[in-house]
Amino acid sequence: MMILAMGLANIAHYRLRWKYYDKGVRIMAKRNNDYSTRQHMERTDYELFYYKHKQFKNVSLHHHDFFEVYYFVSGEVEYQIEGRNYHLFPGDIILVNHKELHQAVIGQTEKNYERYVLWINKEYLKSLSSRKTDLTRCFLDKNKKTLLRMSMENQQLLRGILDKLHAEETHRGFGEDLLPKALLMELMVELNRMSFEEEETLPPQIKKNQLIDSVISYINEHLEEEISMDDLASHFYISKYHLSREFKKYTGTTLYRYVVQKRLIKAKGLILEGQPITSVYENCGFGDYSNFFRAFKNEYGITPKEFLSVMAERENIGLLGTVEDNKGLSF
Repeated sequence: MMILAMGLANIAHYRLRWKYYDKGVRIMAKRNNDYSTRQHMERTDYELFYYKHKQFKNVSLHHHDFFEVYYFVSGEVEYQIEGRNYHLFPGDIILVNHKELHQAVIGQTEKNYERYVLWINKEYLKSLSSRKTDLTRCFLDKNKKTLLRMSMENQQLLRGILDKLHAEETHRGFGEDLLPKALLMELMVELNRMSFEEEETLPPQIKKNQLIDSVISYINEHLEEEISMDDLASHFYISKYHLSREFKKYTGTTLYRYVVQKRLIKAKGLILEGQPITSVYENCGFGDYSNFFRAFKNEYGITPKEFLSVMAERENIGLLGTVEDNKGLSF
């Protein structure tokens, strides 16, 4: 199956149209997607977007219930993930899993902000895996890399696959049901190889703070407990004012907001695992159900019960994220 998939991926270029030549390299014509702030999927497998523009509004710190591959092409960007800030260079790839809070911080520049954004349903990627080859590893392994900084050869390899996959979005004809899957499998195999089998050509530039790393680890390990600014300041022997300032600097959000978002991420996972909604709050540190209910509704625009119903409906009818009355928020 894997060999067949790779073979199909390798023949993709034979029927693709090319637009122009640049220094001897053929560049594929691409359709620039209209930018959307939507943060939920409308398909059950994957969605791929190619964006190139100068006018852009920053998206606030958020998370998805799916995996994201972000391929940076041009612009001025720092990517914030869980208290670490990555200054991006063209060709960099960011891998984000379903529990990580993240946002791209766009700098002021005359350059076009150009990137590919690939969303992959967790269960779909698992279905493409085999007993020997777990394609989700680059997102979930404890030793995973958040940023991949690759050789020019590998940059061209991955961008070529993304271009082919993007071109398949509008193709209707022979192989339309097989080739996108083959290309996605090839892409994920390469990303996993680059994550765990190859040395980085250049070390990534990461702005991080040991204190904030420790605070974030502490929060994630104690979500079911009461967590306050005073308690954290006392635990780490610093003033709460210094902690508040440094936390906002490195995460892009307040400590209180971060704790609430992480608790809600955990709560959604417990709900989907089958834990009774009325008792989930006890394992997420909300204190009582009314606080949990209010925080959930404010964050996602729907109640916990409605969330469970929506997710069950999506699974049953195979339309992940097509409910339009959920305010376009990420689930």
